[in-house]
Amino acid sequence: MKRAVSFCAMISVVALLAVAVGAQIPEIQRQSYLSGLSRPVFITHAGDGSNRMFVVQQRGLIRVAQPGQNTTTTFLDLSGVVSLSGNERGLLGLAFHPDFENNGFFFVNYTRNTDGATVIARYKAMNNNTVGDPNSAQPIITITQDFSNHNGGHIAFKGENDLYIGMGDGGSGDDPLNRAQDINSLLGKMLRIRPSLSESVGKVTYTVPSDNPYVGVAGADEIFAIGLRNPYRWSFDRGGSNQLWAGDVGQNAIEEVDVVINGGNYGWRVYEANQCTNNDPGLCNPGNYDMPVFQYSQSAGRCSITGGYVYRGNRGTFQDGSYIYGDYCTGEYWIWDGANSTLIENTPRNISGFGEDERGELYLVSLNGTVEKIINSNSPSGIAPFDFDGDFRTDVSIFRPGVGEWWYLRSSDGGNAAFQFGSDTDIPVPGDYTGDEKADIAFFRPSTNEWFVLRSEDQSFFSFPFGASGDIPAPGDYDGDGFTDPAVFRPSTTTWFIQNSSGGTTIETFGATEDRPAVADYDGDGKDDIAIFRPSVSEWWQLRSQEGVVAYQFGSTGDMTVPGDYTGDGKDDVAFFRPTSGEWFVLRSEDNSFFSFPFGAVSDIPAPGDYDGDGKADAAVFRPSTNVWFVNGSTSGVEIQGFGSPGDIPVPSVYVEP
Repeated sequence: MKRAVSFCAMISVVALLAVAVGAQIPEIQRQSYLSGLSRPVFITHAGDGSNRMFVVQQRGLIRVAQPGQNTTTTFLDLSGVVSLSGNERGLLGLAFHPDFENNGFFFVNYTRNTDGATVIARYKAMNNNTVGDPNSAQPIITITQDFSNHNGGHIAFKGENDLYIGMGDGGSGDDPLNRAQDINSLLGKMLRIRPSLSESVGKVTYTVPSDNPYVGVAGADEIFAIGLRNPYRWSFDRGGSNQLWAGDVGQNAIEEVDVVINGGNYGWRVYEANQCTNNDPGLCNPGNYDMPVFQYSQSAGRCSITGGYVYRGNRGTFQDGSYIYGDYCTGEYWIWDGANSTLIENTPRNISGFGEDERGELYLVSLNGTVEKIINSNSPSGIAPFDFDGDFRTDVSIFRPGVGEWWYLRSSDGGNAAFQFGSDTDIPVPGDYTGDEKADIAFFRPSTNEWFVLRSEDQSFFSFPFGASGDIPAPGDYDGDGFTDPAVFRPSTTTWFIQNSSGGTTIETFGATEDRPAVADYDGDGKDDIAIFRPSVSEWWQLRSQEGVVAYQFGSTGDMTVPGDYTGDGKDDVAFFRPTSGEWFVLRSEDNSFFSFPFGAVSDIPAPGDYDGDGKADAAVFRPSTNVWFVNGSTSGVEIQGFGSPGDIPVPSVYVEP
């Protein structure tokens, strides 16, 4: 039996042909998301478009985090029925029905406190799916366990109603009852069932797909694949052919990753990965089993694999189609590219799980109480500016002051949307105030010093006072938590006031009376920096969050500020547009050299953004005389689009100064 490692004798790590032990990928970073949790083992989403994230805590609580929030509330409390004994028992899995948005059903996997049996139960959410109903429990299948360890734990849906259940071999060591190879036992298997959605009493709780391998022949109908030791964490590839990738925890030698197929036999207890165990030496014929996709040895403290995900996100955090996995014992996690594994980082975490949000971005769960989002510093930081539909591309968009209308052209599907929100004298201040990775329509009302935000999630709005007469709104993500922070620059006292979404108000004196805000992330740390442009002398002054005060003289009278990451190095560049000649000038953040290029005509309004979603700022102009947009995409090339009417303000120009 594998030595007891706090919580995870069950989660062994994958040993591989080529684990690059000393390598690290510095651009991959862990960004704090949730903390103060109690033994979290998994995080997932509901697939309902709400972008909520749900955390499974081993001792029986499911917690929910609203979009952009770094705090949680209780979604369901199962501590009264869940076994709290041992390191491997507890609430271990959560899966939302594919039609959860309409039927409210979700499913849990836990070990029962009375006898340690594995229970798969269905629950229903209430109050518009905001909280689980503890009185709605419907057990679907109960599986007796031989010992306290190797409970598996993960469950997930594929298709319209196929629920997959990963089961360990029943525990102890060397699978003493040979459950994994016994086709009449549900232990040591991947199961596939179709749970009933009926709410009537006395019903059949599930059926099985007709193509399960033992339907109509000897063996348990629920079985999908056999020969697994402890598939604690596994997942479906949301792209490609939707393969099932499973991390199967090894015993004393090897950790493995399998692609699990219908009718597959993954060898345990005859094989541990591709190594014959000598438990049944006469059966050691590798041609009779499905060998791992890759494996690694339990060396240097590695002992328990935590299976992860094939990356399919659109942020470019990892190469599309690569597989991310980790080791519970060492805190290391790796990327498998189809041929080799490369160490991403050796963390101080006990990696109890990975998670995937609705956009396919990945999270690292630590039993120590934290969830962290995995990000790439070379990918676009935050959302693309003025991205109202969440596809990480700036949208062609206008504000019509006379009627307070906002119009934008969705880059995701070519459709358009319009909202009436604001009035003629309001100042547009769009940004991601709710942290859902979509820009919210928003304005600042100087007559009352109020901010109004139209939530992108549901088009409800909220408002709050912040500022004083004469203040210039200068919102940005100053604390780097993914939320736009309301902020104002007060010229009369040269003071900045920032309402941090992470809590508290920052007050900073910086600038002079004539200065105009030029907020951007100039040092590339994911936090916007207090910065100004001084028109009289064409000076840029920046109070960088990492590097302190930096100043440049760049430009001349009449130039318009258009900072952005034009070179793609993750740092915003000082830049201006010269309306008298239609030229753009960019001061490279890498070496303070500059380049310039013509794009636009006299009287054009500069409207920079990342229109092609490649992480680089694109020069763009709106021509009021013809209501035509010209976009110089760094990847897509020049695009021309008619959109707007006379008098419209291009939204991507609202932070351009003067």
